[in-house]
Amino acid sequence: MNPQTFPEPFSLAAVNPSRARHVPAYLWYLLAAALLLLAYRIGLMALLPLADTTEARYGEIARQAVSNGYWLMPHIDPQTPFFAKPPLSTWASAISMEIFGINEFAARLPALLASLLAVIVAMGFAREMKLRRSWLVAPVLAASPLFFLCAGAVMTDALQMVIIVAALYFAWRTLNSIGDDAFKWRLAFWSMIGLGALCKGLATWALIGLPLIAYALVERRPWQMFRHVFSWGGVALALGIFMPWYIAAEYTNPGFLNYFIIGEHFSRFLVPGWKGDHYGIAQQQPMGAIWIFWSIGMLPWLGVFVSELLRFFSKRPKQSLAIERFLWCATLAPLLFFTFSRNIIWTYGLTAALPFSVLVARWLENTSTKTQSRTGIAIALLALLAVMCGPYVVSKASANSDRDLIQAFHRAAVPGMQLAYKVRPEYSSDYYARNALHYEPDAVLNKNTHNELVVVDRNELAQQGIAADHILFVGKNRALIKPE
Repeated sequence: MNPQTFPEPFSLAAVNPSRARHVPAYLWYLLAAALLLLAYRIGLMALLPLADTTEARYGEIARQAVSNGYWLMPHIDPQTPFFAKPPLSTWASAISMEIFGINEFAARLPALLASLLAVIVAMGFAREMKLRRSWLVAPVLAASPLFFLCAGAVMTDALQMVIIVAALYFAWRTLNSIGDDAFKWRLAFWSMIGLGALCKGLATWALIGLPLIAYALVERRPWQMFRHVFSWGGVALALGIFMPWYIAAEYTNPGFLNYFIIGEHFSRFLVPGWKGDHYGIAQQQPMGAIWIFWSIGMLPWLGVFVSELLRFFSKRPKQSLAIERFLWCATLAPLLFFTFSRNIIWTYGLTAALPFSVLVARWLENTSTKTQSRTGIAIALLALLAVMCGPYVVSKASANSDRDLIQAFHRAAVPGMQLAYKVRPEYSSDYYARNALHYEPDAVLNKNTHNELVVVDRNELAQQGIAADHILFVGKNRALIKPE
């Protein structure tokens, strides 16, 4: 058995246990931190309620597909088709629910699997950079709040992340291959273009294309690179992947393409405080807010980002490796793109995290022994601190969901009793109630009825003088009462 076929530290212990003592201690710290954070992420996936608005919204859309058969066009409720995103992430969560049941873990599982696939692709980039321990990208990403949070959340971002990083990896391999190998990687690249259109549409294409354009300009041979990557067969493959759904979606839901193409891809980013969003709230941020989100999302590695970026720009272009230039283009292009957009959310820097993790892994391998040791200990302590904060995280998440309120209703309800919302239901209300609630804004709280429990704004408890024995549950913003 050849020990070189195994990444350290596993090869040393597996082939010759006596040599395991030569493995630097920081590697064990980082490996332990990665495994602990993975277990913690899986635990949170099962324990945390689906939070409003994003997680509960996408969870409810997937539930509607499973319960009511809305597989072609995702629906928020039986009357409302969801035009804001193509269905790939919905299909993933819905299929998981079909297999494992309608629960939080099943809804989140595709995001975790997509994130693990993204780590594997990042390891491929690390091998292209000739790193001895490509697995170092795993603890780097696990310790990054941005990646950790998205890796087990019901959102479209994790699925988009793996599609984008895979497309960039396949493009890189295409550019550095010839003959049949290049043909194989080229088709793989175009298959990601097709899947990207089913994930977030033009936004995914932009986040794939911008790093490639930036790299082609840096290398000063855009036309040659375009010819190497472009393929009419690849275009046909991509069209074959996404066009059938787009045609069917517009045919069955006229107006979908106008809302999705114009509204979601242009108005959302170019119109501050865009009012055309039918499903969410326009997130008006100050220009450049992406850098604040990025700094917080990559907090343990922020110093590495600054120092490595300065080191990279201090060198002449040809003094760096081509793969290094490619990874910096993949890191900086999305951040610069969103710098000029006000309508963004904190997850938009996620696609930059994967290529950057490879640069951090390279830094880890090349830095001093003392810095390696301090980094390993710090990341291990960070993982322990995150786990210790678990009860607080569960408590905060529960306050941002109606799961506990719905459970209180089921405990108190008798057969035939209804759940009436005097306040507008949240997405988590619909998800957990399973169609058992109705919106009744004019509900009279002091009417003598025994067939319903009412959800009111928490402030109404004091305003209406509701007796304590009629209050069944009090949450952060809502309360469940039984009418007098």
